[in-house]
Order: sequence, then structure tokens, then C-alpha cells
Amino acid sequence: MSMQFVGELKKQLKKSPFYSNAIISFLMVGLEKLIEMDFACPCDPKMNLLFSAAYFVIPALFSSALMFYIQSPQCNKKRLLSIGTCIVPAAVWIMLLFFDGQYFACAKTSWEGFTVHTDISASTTWCQPFIKPDNITEKQIKFFRFRNTSQIVGLVMLGLSSLPLILFGCKMCHRQAGTEEPEAEQVEMVDPSQRSTPPPERSSLIEDEIGGASEQL
Repeated sequence: MSMQFVGELKKQLKKSPFYSNAIISFLMVGLEKLIEMDFACPCDPKMNLLFSAAYFVIPALFSSALMFYIQSPQCNKKRLLSIGTCIVPAAVWIMLLFFDGQYFACAKTSWEGFTVHTDISASTTWCQPFIKPDNITEKQIKFFRFRNTSQIVGLVMLGLSSLPLILFGCKMCHRQAGTEEPEAEQVEMVDPSQRSTPPPERSSLIEDEIGGASEQL
């Protein structure tokens, strides 16, 4: 039973990009939650950008490569669609990191320090500076501004990605409505003289037979 389920799942993944994108997206959400708990910014201005960029780029490339492997049988038939579906997991991953905020904030951190958990969220870390301990509050406010900026970028990406879906849905609805209207008009414009007369009812046939028999008697 399990082998049949796995075989059917593999068949659906290769056949429909929706199933494969949905499954990979759910896996990436879980992966991001696991990484979020263990993420620790280097708190080194020379390493912060490179370290954060690796979190953005490497999983995105891996997810796109995995999606390309799954959809490779469809490349000859639907090349543009296959390329588009391969980009979706990478875009979802980047969007998740922007929504989290601490990866972008780590990349923008320009002071040295050590990683500590914030008082607001236990899962969020920031770089507490070594020098000038009286300026910690200002640095923390700056860090959270970076985090809010990252979340705004994530919202913008989500809004922009929804526009093609809306346009595609409107196009499909318009196309479906356009195919149904001519069929309805064709049915209404049929000549009444060409319509086939309905066969007489069975009761009328029986009455005619009885009337003919009585006349013969």
C-alpha cells in the first residue's frame, strides 16, 4: 500500500507542477523554522553580509535544482512553464527569509559584538556591541529597523507575486466565458422548423389502436 502511494505521489509530482511546488514549499517552511532556532549572526562586519547571503542563495539554488529535476520530463513539452515553476521554490525561500527579518538585519549590522537573544522574541537574535555599552538601546533599535525593513520587502514580494496569479485567473475566466457564450447563442438561433418533433406519447398510440379496432367491429 505504501509503495503504491509513493508511486502515485511521484507520478503526480512529475505530472503537475502545482503538487511539487506545494510540497517543496511546505518543506521549506519547516526548514526555515528549524534554521531560525539555530541561526547566529557572526557579528563581524566583514562576515555578516557573506554569511547572510549564503543563507539566501544556497537553499534557493538547491530548491530550484530539485524542482528542475522533478520537472525535467516536461521540459520538452512546456519549457517556459517548467522554467517558471523551477523559480517558484527559490522565490518562496527568499520571501520566508525576508519575512523572518533577522537574516537581512544581520547582513546590515555594521558593528562588532556577540550574538544574544532579544527581549522581545526568544527566537530572534541580534549583535550586542562590545564597545560603548551605554549605546546598546540605540543599536538594538537600529537592528529592529533593519528587521522591519526586511519584513516590508517580504510583503512587497508577496504582493507582486500575487499579481500574475490574479491576471492568470482573470484570463482563464474570460476565456471560459468566451467559449460558453457562442454555444448558448448557437442553441438559441436554431430554426424551429428544423427541430425534430417529439414522438407521440404511448397513451395516445394506445387510444388510436383501440379506436381503429372499434371501427372495424
